[in-house]
This record gives sequence, C-alpha cells and structure tokens, in this order.
Amino acid sequence: MARKLSLAGDFPMADDADWRALVDKALKGADFDKALLSHTYDGLTLKPLYTREDEPTRDPSGMPGTAPYVRGFQATTGDRPWEIRQLYAEPDPGDANAAILGDLEGGASAVSLQIAAPGQTGIKIGSVDDLDRTLENVALDLAGIWLEAGHGTATAANNLIELWAKRGIKHADAVGGFGADPLGVLTRTGALPVALDQAMRETADLAKQTHESLPQVTAIAVDARPYHGGGASEAQELACLCATTVSYLRALESAGLSPADGLVQMEFALACDANMFLNVAKLRAARALVARIAEVSDAGDALPGLRLHAMTSFRMFSRLDPQVNILRTTIAAAAAALGSATSITVLPYTYANGQPDAFARRIARNIQIILQEESSLGAVIDPAGGSWYVEDFTRELAGKAWSLFQQIESQGGMAEALAKGFVQKMIAQTAAERARDVAHGGIELTGVSSFPNLAEELPHAGPHAVPDDVDDPAVTVEPIPLRRPAEPFERLRQSSDDYLEKHGHRPRVALVTLGRPSDFAARATYAESFFAAGGIETVAVDDPVAYDANTFPIACLCSSDDIYGEKSPKVLESIKNNGAKLIYSVGRPGELREKLKSAGVGGFLHQGCDIIETLKEAQDVLGLKRT
Repeated sequence: MARKLSLAGDFPMADDADWRALVDKALKGADFDKALLSHTYDGLTLKPLYTREDEPTRDPSGMPGTAPYVRGFQATTGDRPWEIRQLYAEPDPGDANAAILGDLEGGASAVSLQIAAPGQTGIKIGSVDDLDRTLENVALDLAGIWLEAGHGTATAANNLIELWAKRGIKHADAVGGFGADPLGVLTRTGALPVALDQAMRETADLAKQTHESLPQVTAIAVDARPYHGGGASEAQELACLCATTVSYLRALESAGLSPADGLVQMEFALACDANMFLNVAKLRAARALVARIAEVSDAGDALPGLRLHAMTSFRMFSRLDPQVNILRTTIAAAAAALGSATSITVLPYTYANGQPDAFARRIARNIQIILQEESSLGAVIDPAGGSWYVEDFTRELAGKAWSLFQQIESQGGMAEALAKGFVQKMIAQTAAERARDVAHGGIELTGVSSFPNLAEELPHAGPHAVPDDVDDPAVTVEPIPLRRPAEPFERLRQSSDDYLEKHGHRPRVALVTLGRPSDFAARATYAESFFAAGGIETVAVDDPVAYDANTFPIACLCSSDDIYGEKSPKVLESIKNNGAKLIYSVGRPGELREKLKSAGVGGFLHQGCDIIETLKEAQDVLGLKRT
C-alpha cells in the first residue's frame, strides 16, 4: 500500500519566533527592518519571509476564469499558452514584410504593426496597397494583425478592414485589433490633432462598428506602456490603466455601447521589466482591478473574453553591452508568461541601438519559443498562485493602485489629470527617485554602471526614424517622455567615444596604488569599474614619484585606510607637485575626510556617492565635451 510521505516528519516544527531568533543571531545586533526589509517605489514593503500566517483565512484569488480573475481571464490556455506577437516598425513596407515573414516562419503567431504617424515612427503606410505590400504572403486567416497607429488609427483601421475584404477574409474570421488609444497617444506625443471630445467620439464610433461586424477584433488599446516608459511605478502604471479604462467606458456608454459590450472592445497592455516577481504580481493585480471595474459597471460577463498583452520594457534597455538585454527580456518574458498574459511581445535586444536585424529578431522570438516549448511555462495556469509572497504582494499592489486611481478620478478623470499635469508630476517624481538610485549605485545596471566593457564592439544598426511633429494640434499637454535609466551613462560613454575618435585613445586616469596588492587590489578594481562607466580608462602607477600629470591630469589614490592615514600627506604632496588637476581617493573617508581633503583630495569614490556627477566632473577636467 502507498505510504504517505512527510518530508519534514523527522524534524521538529519551527515557527516564526524560531526563525527570527536565528536571524537576530546572524544580524549581530543590526536592525532587522533596515537589513532585511526592502521597499518598492510605491512604498510597499517586501519582507524576507512569507508564511501561512500571511495568507487570508479564505482564498482571495479564486480559480482561473472566475471572479476575481486574479488567476486569469480564462480557465484554459486554448491551442497555445500565449500568443507570440512581434512588433514591426521598419519604415519601408518591403523591409517590414521580410521581417514579418521571417518571424512567422520562425514561430511567431501574430503581428503588431507600428505605423508612422505624427509624433510616432513606424512603417510608412499611406494606402491599403502599402498595407497589402507590408503583409504580402501573410496568411491573414491564421495570423492576427494588431495596429499601433497613433494619430493615424482611423485611416489604418479602414485600410486593414479593406485588406481583409480584398484577401477574402470573412468578418467573423478576422483577428486583431485597431489599437485606438487617444489618451495614450496624447500622453506620448503631448498633442492631439482634434479636440479630445471628438477623438473620444471617433474612438467610440470605431468600437461600435467593430462590435457590430468584427467579433474577433478589438477596437481599443488600454495601453499603460507610455506611463511605464516614463518611469512610473507598478501601482502608478496600473492606476493609469484603470483611469483610462473608465474614461473609455464612459465614452462608449455615451455612444450607446453597454459597459459589457464596451469592455470586450478593449485590449489591456502592460510593460514587463526584469523584476520578475513584481511583474507577475502586476499582471495578476491588473486583472483584479479590471474585474473590479467590470463588477461595479455590471459588465462582469465580459471578463472571460478579455485580453492582457505584455511587452518587454524598453525602459530597461541599454545601448551599451546590449547582449545583457537578452537576459533582461528573458526574465521579463518569463514574468509575463507566469503572470498569464494572453500575448507577449519581446523587443529585439538591439532595439535601443537602432533597427533590429534578422539575428536580433530571431533571438527575440526564440526566447518565447523556448519558454513555451522547452520550459513549458504555460503548462500551468497561474503557477505563482498559492505563493504567499506573490499573493500578498498582488493584494497590496492592487490596493495601492486603486488608491492612486481614485486620486486620478478626483482630478476629474484621466484626461483632466493629464491636462493639469497631475499624472506627469506623479510619474516624474518616481522617475527622479529611480534616477537617484541609479546614480548612487542603489540600482546597478549590468554592462553600464557595473561591469562596463570599454573594448566592446556595439552592433551596427540603422537608426530609428525621427517622427514628424503634430501640426497645428487642437489639444496639448505635457508629454511623458521615455526615461531609460541607462541614458546618462550612455551620454558619458558617447563623449568618450568622440574623444577616442579624435585622439586615438580614451581619456585616462592614473590609479596611484600604495602598499601591497592586498592593500589596494579591491579598491583599484572598484575604481577601474567606476571610471569605465564614464568611458575613462585607468592605468596603475605604483610609484607616486613616477606620476605624470601631462599624461594623467587626474590621479586616484587606492589603498587601505591605514596606509591613507600613514602615507597620504607625503604622497598627495608629490602628486600635487607633479601637476595633478584633480585627485580622488577610493573608500569612505570617515575620520580621515578632513585630513585627506586638506592634503589635496578633491573627491571620494565609494558605494553611495553620486557616480554620474563624479564622472561628469572627471570628464570636464579631462577635456571631454558632452552633448
């Protein structure tokens, strides 16, 4: 007979108090909260351990396909766990077509077309013939077509409807979305060519037309990606999603569509970055929030048919060491899959460098194929369900997002909040806080601020096109720009690249090492990486007398605190006499600060210092010019 196996049967029961006693012993008097608790940009606390005590007495997440829909809008995955939907923005329709066919043949299952419009780059499609050329040899009865046409949505939608008819695709068989999102476009571009009321009416008219004749097509994209790209926190992104949803539901209801009929005309889009568990919780919370809106709108019956699209975050990308973007997008795509996204777009890893080539596209789609076919991430619906950490954070995140959503509503709704600058200010504050953390090393960017590689060869990629302006706009607001945390370091490195091209070598700093290798090795290695983040090479000088300011205008002292205290006055005097324009010292100076400063040290390199401002200062002294 089968015997019930108890894995912990031979061990004494442990409780939270036992664990806490062991932790306190390991901390040796350090403050528990400061050492082991972390906080998100929404002010939510992440604990080091979650237990059954964190679980509510009843299961608040329900089952997949049932209220409150935290675990998924559908109870099954259908033919595939999620749709592999890739994005195309090549200006030439022929180039876009080649990329589309390559991806579809390689395993992609749907197509997103970013179409050129005022304020937006993309494929130049002026007629149905251009669209026909873009989608030449694409089986439109098999691959769904999703539009991201910005201010040109109405024209693009009509072209797609005409193309479906031209190809003999019945209305009932057409699959895709028109992507109408006037609030999102206003956020990105800062302008609308028509009054907002008119834009909302046109969106509602398109939704009514779609509802009446195209059952497998959505007219509206409730897109939170512009807010994420601008630096929003998870709760802020979700709050903007909720506020936009409610704004569109009101517009559709005014046009005669019930909330239930209006909700099925929407696809919800979020960005996922490399913080896996936060993004799993974000997708789960998004469904809970949309379900809550549907519940109070008497539109609950529409929920099982809704779609949640996820795209890997462009905000997290770096132009430097772009291969690291492969790791970032893999984690983000896995988070989207574990969060039960209906469809996922993985941006090619060179997207920040310019137009991706066939290899970058292949890597992007293969990430999803491996996650689906080899890792089987879609074999279980909501595999994170039941995790005390994920469940707890999902609830807290949804609650915070709902509170922020109510604040937006108190401004008069999403449109008014944008017009007043409320949303922009809220997101800018979070972006500034994140930028400070990056600048001070609280967030490390691999290949950028940590482990930079000055010898790398960046991929050759054609630049993305520059978008046209919105001529004579009827509505303007302050746009929310894309804010990539890597950009300040990229600008520093570009200055170094320009210097290299002009002088034949990169700017250099002398690392004046004192004592034995055991005294200076760790700090010299830190200084080497520190300066490399700004495109500055370092050369070790073990004899202060040999230091030459003509070759190295900046010197950086590397050794232990004991040796600093013993030898620094004499060494610094020698370096100054040799003409150093600026002297740094590695390490937190503590009690030595005033002594080192009075002896000539102009700055200190250590964890927590402002890396970007220090590198700017060094570049200025070395004669670099920044743009």
